[in-house]
Amino acid sequence: MTASRQPTNHPSYFIEGNTVIWSYNDQALWAKDGSPLPIAHPQAFRCIEGRWFTDGEHVIVQAQQGSGTAWYYFYRIEDADIATFEVLNERYARDARQAYFVTGKTIRTRSPQAFRPLTYQGWRWPESGPLEPVACTHAYYAVDADSAYFNGKRVIGADGATVVGLPGNYIADAGHVYYFGQRIEADRASLVVAPAGEGPLRMTDKLGPIEEGKRKTALDQGEVERWRDFFTALPALQDYWWHRLQAPAASSASARTVEYDGHQLAGLDPATFAVRELPVGHGLAGVFCGDAHGIHWLVSYSQGECALTPLSPRPITSLQALGDGYLSDGATVFYAPNHYETPQALRKIDPAAFTVLQGPWARDASRAFYRGTAKKGVDPDALRIAGCYAWDDTQLFCDGKPLKVAAPHATLQVPHPSFLLAGDQLFFGRRPVSARRVHLPTLEFLDADFARDRAHAYIVGYVNLVAIEGADPASFRVLEKGRAADAAREYDAAALKAASAPASD
Repeated sequence: MTASRQPTNHPSYFIEGNTVIWSYNDQALWAKDGSPLPIAHPQAFRCIEGRWFTDGEHVIVQAQQGSGTAWYYFYRIEDADIATFEVLNERYARDARQAYFVTGKTIRTRSPQAFRPLTYQGWRWPESGPLEPVACTHAYYAVDADSAYFNGKRVIGADGATVVGLPGNYIADAGHVYYFGQRIEADRASLVVAPAGEGPLRMTDKLGPIEEGKRKTALDQGEVERWRDFFTALPALQDYWWHRLQAPAASSASARTVEYDGHQLAGLDPATFAVRELPVGHGLAGVFCGDAHGIHWLVSYSQGECALTPLSPRPITSLQALGDGYLSDGATVFYAPNHYETPQALRKIDPAAFTVLQGPWARDASRAFYRGTAKKGVDPDALRIAGCYAWDDTQLFCDGKPLKVAAPHATLQVPHPSFLLAGDQLFFGRRPVSARRVHLPTLEFLDADFARDRAHAYIVGYVNLVAIEGADPASFRVLEKGRAADAAREYDAAALKAASAPASD
């Protein structure tokens, strides 16, 4: 600390003259746009609690964008009542008139005195002895007399007077259950959240277990067996899905089992059960199964077990592959990146207007998508796709990531799926190719593996064009896929690629 710096009541903040300094980067506080944050009374700057500060006239908040790689900034709450301002936790605060969320959102609550972070009962495992209940506070949920809030946004339909907190980003009111602020399909009256013995915390209603906000109606028999300790520890629970599955003679469809690839699957209708192996991203195949009542994503594990994730209430016969990881059940479009990650539903998509263009690129009526992610500002009507490149009038992408070039987009050329010619620049993927190594005016790609210019013949290597030592470009020609020759000898593409591959650790 320099001699001119004065400490505050927070060890990371100092006052230097009329400037408040944050020791995180040893700079004056800055606003979201990077400009200096106005501070009315720097000498009065102090921490109220956590990330909430005041200069005696305004509340000042340290906010951030992102989590893993966060970008920090500060803002002022202009109309906060300093006299009654109270910090509730890292994300929520209130005064006599309203409540606040740390991102700068003012919550117009009608009952500010009742506004508070939502608590719930959790459990902890002591070093010895049984599980112990412990009171916990939700990081993102809050409640007042009328409503519940998630990340500062009102939870639509939630009744604040009856809301209770549950573990795992769930809450419930008298009639419904919510996950990450969204109402889910769950029977509130029969909902149970509890650990079993020393096992994990589990949530279920009478119809099926609930994971990540979705009720599971189809389960591997091994997973059914893992619920035994839960229901044995809670004998008061009766006529739940698990009890019904213990009666093989029961006539309901939920009590029947089917078999696939050695897996006993419970909760599916044998009469309409089907398995579909459909292409997903990267040229892989994913396994989907279901019946007339729903579609499930199935992942097998090396231990001989599998997991089923519900995707859709539509019949399994409605599921169709659209191309390169995109699928549709007629009502929803999904993107499956590979054979082990759960396919994700694309939001606000009309399946009738959705088209797979080329590779992982697709479009609907107004947006373009790459591997299931909408690309902002891209005009799908002007989008051109060639090899690993795609561009419209304003944006250029290589493998879905932005690439800046000096040449007008109307002049771009892709002479090879991995190479882009942009004016007098050649790119291999995202990397520019040195014009001192390759003579662009005479460069020609002979096929996917070989190229030549006036001075050299090349193998298209793993990371660039690699000159073939001793080859005569004038007589160099392709014989067949993977083989070429000049006047003196023949060349094998696989061997040349292997010889020019970068060294690995």
